[in-house]
Amino acid sequence: MSIFKAYDIRGIYPKELNEKIAFKIGKAFGTFNPGKIVVGSDARLSSPPLKNEFIKGLLSTGADVMDIGLSSTPMLIVSTKLLNCDGGVAITASHNPKEYNGFKFYDKNAIAISFDDGIKKIKEIFDKRKFSKGKGSVVKKDIMDEYINFLLKKAKIKKLVNLKIVTDTANGAAGPIYKKIFKKLGMSFFGLYMEPDGNFPNHDPDPSKKENLIDLQKKVLDTHADVGFAVDGDGDRLAVIDENGKIIEPYLIFSVLIENKLKENPKSKIIYEVLTSKSIDNTIRRNYGIPVVCRVGHTYISQKMIEEGAALGGELSGHYFFEETFGEDNALFAILKLIDYLSRTNKKISEVVKHYPKYFYESMRVPIKESEKISFIENLKNELKNEGYEIDFLDGVKIKFKGGWANLRPSNTESKISIAYEGFNEKSFVDIKKFVEDIIKKIPR
Repeated sequence: MSIFKAYDIRGIYPKELNEKIAFKIGKAFGTFNPGKIVVGSDARLSSPPLKNEFIKGLLSTGADVMDIGLSSTPMLIVSTKLLNCDGGVAITASHNPKEYNGFKFYDKNAIAISFDDGIKKIKEIFDKRKFSKGKGSVVKKDIMDEYINFLLKKAKIKKLVNLKIVTDTANGAAGPIYKKIFKKLGMSFFGLYMEPDGNFPNHDPDPSKKENLIDLQKKVLDTHADVGFAVDGDGDRLAVIDENGKIIEPYLIFSVLIENKLKENPKSKIIYEVLTSKSIDNTIRRNYGIPVVCRVGHTYISQKMIEEGAALGGELSGHYFFEETFGEDNALFAILKLIDYLSRTNKKISEVVKHYPKYFYESMRVPIKESEKISFIENLKNELKNEGYEIDFLDGVKIKFKGGWANLRPSNTESKISIAYEGFNEKSFVDIKKFVEDIIKKIPR
């Protein structure tokens, strides 16, 4: 399977992705996107050697490089704008296990480059070996203080934060940033696994898996903290734990951010993906916002943020996108907005989220033969259309019922069909679940 994916380049080191390949990727990106490029890398053991060769490849095309060293992906994104660069590259495999690594690309506006917008072209240049030639220069730059000051200014925290928080950065790239910013805020702060370590010795750097949140839940209870936060290996995915040690579902955190944003800026546009609970649409409308539905995937959401001039975006996996961070996702900015909200209102996070409507929701990813992935969904579209169902083709096929909906789409990254469905009451949920199960039986394995 190709290392060139829908949203990034990613593979197992060194079997699928190594220094030799990184050098050629650098040459391909420098050819595709010439100019001044900012480069940062996560805490993985393979990141420094991959970065060194990638930068050599960039330099050979005539690109000038700003090397910001160890960096969360959100810090790399913001740096692209702060340093007035023509593009940015994060060397990271995000939430994937330690044996993986990869590259995320950003344009001069700090917008993620997807396969259709550039990765396909980068692959063509890589395959044909038709590289630009030149002699660039490299400068090392410590951007952390500037990044922290930027976030604090944009967050507009209105009072001294009187909360006690716990943060688990999973031995990833975000730890040093979080230590510094919470110290600057003067908060009561407990850190878990804050030291960058590419072996990820304590747990996988993926906060969407419940088993990776057990230590954080215990620490919140042991310290009588108000709230706990966990981020992934490159610091862009967020999970939240309430004061009782309970995991708060991402759509509820998104709801808090939406309500807060619409109080600041009424009638703002809010972007959400097609798989998101109907309760998000309700929350947006109830607070006089404008809902905009988008295809699944962070590059699509960030692009839609810019196209629509939206104030906020979110997706089910715990990524939150802000106009203040150039339309891109930023877990730390989400944390700052949440702690500001909790501090100003003197409310517990569990109190805040219990007021939002909760529907019956389920999602899954079902294996399918790669060769059948696209045709299965196309055939399903025709079949349902002929049977008279109300359907939407924004991303895969979404079937709308009186009491809920179901969405099936081919995964962009795996040989799987992504499925989500929701019932607005228990009976509708049971009926829709049976409808989905009947479709799943037809999936060729």
